[in-house]
Amino acid sequence: MAGYLWVDDEERGERAPAIARGKHALEASPWSGRAGEGCVERIIAGKLLSPARRHDAVWHLVGLGYSQRYACQIVGLSRSAYRRARTRESKPDKYADLREWMHEFARDHRRWGHRRAWRNALAEGYGICRETFRRIWREEGLRVLPRKKRKRLNGHVQRDVRSGQYPNEVWALDFQFDSTWHGKTIKICNIIDEYTREHLAFAVDKKIDAGSVIELLDVACLEHRGRPRAIRMDNGPEFIAHALEAWAAEDETIQAFIPPGQPWHNGFVESFHNRMRDELLEDNSIENLDHARLLVAQWSRRYNDFHPHSSLGYLSPRQYAEQWRQENTVNA
Repeated sequence: MAGYLWVDDEERGERAPAIARGKHALEASPWSGRAGEGCVERIIAGKLLSPARRHDAVWHLVGLGYSQRYACQIVGLSRSAYRRARTRESKPDKYADLREWMHEFARDHRRWGHRRAWRNALAEGYGICRETFRRIWREEGLRVLPRKKRKRLNGHVQRDVRSGQYPNEVWALDFQFDSTWHGKTIKICNIIDEYTREHLAFAVDKKIDAGSVIELLDVACLEHRGRPRAIRMDNGPEFIAHALEAWAAEDETIQAFIPPGQPWHNGFVESFHNRMRDELLEDNSIENLDHARLLVAQWSRRYNDFHPHSSLGYLSPRQYAEQWRQENTVNA
């Protein structure tokens, strides 16, 4: 069956028989080599992987004057699927309010993924299953890309203290570095509870030695009802100092050193540092030490009070610690 394609004035009246399907039909067409036809040839040569791109290609070809049947045939999309997609686009979006809420939430929590966002959406009254929420979240381009992981080095198997099984059992310590806007290095020492994930104490200074670490541990002990059973840390000079060893020996606190070059053995504090860098250090220009201390203090309160952890049943560290205390008080 011959197909007729009317072109410009010079070729008006000429017929272009579609002698075959697909690419052969395009080569026989009088439009071959023109601006509109070049688009079709690129579509044939390229790859249209997603349904959305196929729908857009058909819509574009129809706009150039091709029939819907022919455009769907070239792109490799059924006409019924194309029509359903166009019908859906013409209907009002029942998730319009949710999409707007997602963008506002993503602006406030730049590095939070769809799981935490979904939990907050449920709390605010949006009745939607996680799969649908995840689909819309990705449609809006809000997917959080993971940070590139560092290459791990091979090391010896370590005999280590187990992870904390109750509050104040194991604390994790480590240093984190950043710089002010004019290039001066600042050093941050953080202490977290491995069981509750609470940020117990921090110090920000140009230099932090073993004496400063001991002072920070004393502050954490006063604020959190006593010493831990063990402290987990790396083999930095501040942590292997005799002064810190003597402090630990006073109350038989175990010093759980991780193997050199294997920071993943101190995974809780490493994860905490990644979160702090993502949500705080990367988003702020630090002026001086006082400014850094203020920013870390504000972020620490938000983290302890409001940051939901999937491993804690999507409770914040402080909520989880309070829940543990209430349950164990009742059981006692």
